[in-house]
Amino acid sequence: MMLNTRLFTPLALLFFLLVANITFGQTAYKVKDIPDPKNNGGGYVSDPDKILGTNAVSEINSTISDFESKTNVQVAVVVVNDFDHNKEDFDFAYELFNTWGIGSKTSNNGLLLFISKERRKYRFITGTGAEGVLPDVKLKHIAEQNLLPAFRENDFATGITNTINAIGEIILNPEHKSELNQLFTQQESDNDLENFLLPTGIIIMLFWGAFKILNRQAKNATKDKSKSDVNQYEKIGKGCAVAMMITFVTGFIFFFFGGLELVKKIRPKDVPIILYVILALVLFGRYLFHISALRKIHNDDKNFFNSVSSFHKKNFWLIIFSPLILINIIIYLFKRVKNINRFKAVLDSKGQEMIRLDRDINIEGEPFLTKGQRKEEIVKAYDYDIWESADHKEHIIKAWPAENYNSYTECPDCYFRTYKLNKRITTRAATYSHEGQAKLINECSFCKKTEFIKWIKLAMLVESSSSSSSSSSGSSSSSSSSSSSWGGGSSSGGGTGGSW
Repeated sequence: MMLNTRLFTPLALLFFLLVANITFGQTAYKVKDIPDPKNNGGGYVSDPDKILGTNAVSEINSTISDFESKTNVQVAVVVVNDFDHNKEDFDFAYELFNTWGIGSKTSNNGLLLFISKERRKYRFITGTGAEGVLPDVKLKHIAEQNLLPAFRENDFATGITNTINAIGEIILNPEHKSELNQLFTQQESDNDLENFLLPTGIIIMLFWGAFKILNRQAKNATKDKSKSDVNQYEKIGKGCAVAMMITFVTGFIFFFFGGLELVKKIRPKDVPIILYVILALVLFGRYLFHISALRKIHNDDKNFFNSVSSFHKKNFWLIIFSPLILINIIIYLFKRVKNINRFKAVLDSKGQEMIRLDRDINIEGEPFLTKGQRKEEIVKAYDYDIWESADHKEHIIKAWPAENYNSYTECPDCYFRTYKLNKRITTRAATYSHEGQAKLINECSFCKKTEFIKWIKLAMLVESSSSSSSSSSGSSSSSSSSSSSWGGGSSSGGGTGGSW
């Protein structure tokens, strides 16, 4: 019997669309594909297949939020049609619980209710801190009384709502509430002492000792300088440390009380780590200041490198407190190796070793250096080593490129490397009401030869609106409340499950 092709074609198309709709409608979710409700409005219910109604989801979210605020127990509900066919419901729900981190990290007071409509499976997963009040047997009884009867009638919204209400009645019971509060308070208190107070105290004491030793070393290193210079170095060093500490404390208070989202994730046990990082940076800054003080004290490069090496040998242990110091130590080792040949003795015409002039004693290099050469040293274009024979009849001057060698070029008039190209000099500063003006010139620091290049306009200053925007962003972030993320909890596999 032949089929009517005109009738067969639309029927086949309709059948294909029906099959495709069923196929694509039933997503077998993997754990990473389950939408986290905390990232979608800060709720507790994940219903990607829209099995529950909007009103039911809103009601369940409200109920969970209410008893979380009263008991600290954090509950998540996940409802899907189907999930990974390579996993059993327990394995899937257990992995999901720990992936999201439901419950407090210190108390592990989380609870997950996972439901698969097509597989007809439900599964409770509890954190270790919630197992005492919500043991497996009690959760099984709640499911049999509230969840399964409604599910068998295909009424998932009622079943879940009744189940959450039943769980709420248990944990809000005065006896259970007291037990929960006692458990969580004790755990938080113990963890605060172990993970916050004790490590913080130890870190502060160790760094206090490190700063004390470093300051004493700095004082010994500057003992040959005048008292006013030493006091100046000490004041600047202490001022830098105090400024950095004030900045840290101010930022800490601002972040914690400003409602910023990032800071809401910081837990008390994270504070010692943050404090260590800040103090390590402060110590590194104090170390750099001491090295710069040695540079100012020693005009002679060889004496400077010897002082830095001596300081590093005595204080190598500082890298434990601030690993960044190790980088600087390595840099100075390379510099020292690079300058080995520079400080090797030079021979005079008789083959005798000449004596290098100590530039900490004879800073000006008189009578060997000209004023132009001395100017090159001052602007750090060249460093000059002066070698003199033992009988003072011969001398040799060797030039070495200094820190600012590439910033200067040879002056066309005096021929010293003191000529600064494209130097900008402001003649009228810019304000909020008018533009400024500057001139671009080439100038010699020694003979004062000046070559004008051109005038430059300086843009008007613009008032920043960052303060208002930051305050508005702060207020908006604070309104999102602490429900913007799970607490980092975990489960050891407690809970129960079954089918309907």
